[in-house]
Amino acid sequence: ERFLIYINDLLASGNIPDLFAIDEVDTIVNAVANRCKASGKEPTRTNCWDYFIRRIRKNLHVVLAFSPVGEEFRSRALKFPALISSTVIDWFQPWPEDALLSVGQRFLSEIDIGTPQSRATIEAFMPFSFLQVNKLATDFQRTERRHVYTTPKSFLELLKLYQVLLLSKRTESDKAIARLRSGLQKMDETSQAMTEIEATLKVTLEDAEQKRSVAEGIAETVSKEKAIVEVETARAEEEAKTVAIIQRDVAEKQKSTAEDLAKAEPAVEAAMAALDTLDAKSLAECKTMVKPPTGVDDIFVSTMILLADIYPAVIHHKKKIKDRSWDAAKKQCLGNIKEYMEYLK
Repeated sequence: ERFLIYINDLLASGNIPDLFAIDEVDTIVNAVANRCKASGKEPTRTNCWDYFIRRIRKNLHVVLAFSPVGEEFRSRALKFPALISSTVIDWFQPWPEDALLSVGQRFLSEIDIGTPQSRATIEAFMPFSFLQVNKLATDFQRTERRHVYTTPKSFLELLKLYQVLLLSKRTESDKAIARLRSGLQKMDETSQAMTEIEATLKVTLEDAEQKRSVAEGIAETVSKEKAIVEVETARAEEEAKTVAIIQRDVAEKQKSTAEDLAKAEPAVEAAMAALDTLDAKSLAECKTMVKPPTGVDDIFVSTMILLADIYPAVIHHKKKIKDRSWDAAKKQCLGNIKEYMEYLK
């Protein structure tokens, strides 16, 4: 309602206090000074401002639209009297039935409401119901001394409400139809499953009878073979004793192997430490040797044997090195020294 304060002032006096800043007022006064002087008045600040306000009241036209529904119109008329005293009220009369029918047909044309007969009935009912409400509102005012307003907007809201309710009910109906259809489908599937189970059960009973006869024959055979199993069991016990002896021997060998491994671990650690002392420069010097010092070629051949099937550059046949010459060692081991050192580690 803050906006209505300015509208009330504008309608009452043509002026809204403090609407313009001082510099804006000066601009307006200077703009209308010549016109004020032409009207026969001295172009003072007050006369120029009054001239501007008179021009506003003469040329500015305000159109306001209010709905009489509810208490807001009555309350605003009391708070802002210029809305009534300084305006010309144009009362809009109710729409005739033909207009209501035309508007209803326009809005209902956008939705599907069934057959043409159903559409015609619904379109005719909308203005009929609205007019009946208007008649009841008149009777209510006469008996209860209270106004119940219906406006064209009320009719539009009625049409919108019908569209919303129609969509809601159709959605509910579609869900119910889908639920019932799903239930019928489940019942059909259950009936078919029961028929299949009955047929399967008959076949299963027949198979069970056959298997019972076979089982009786097997039981007779088993009783005959039981004696053979007892003999084999005795033989298996003898084998178990032999296996126990072998297992004991294996345990002793495993213990001996573990001891040997423990003795070899320091040598392995020393070898790993020796690998850490290798550097590419020393290996590169070996690569330039035509004939290596005694034992160096044996070391490289040893690494070729160790890296067979591990380092792709080492050529072997089922992990056996055929060519153990110094030239083969240089080509296969020192072709890529950095990679060779990585595989050794």
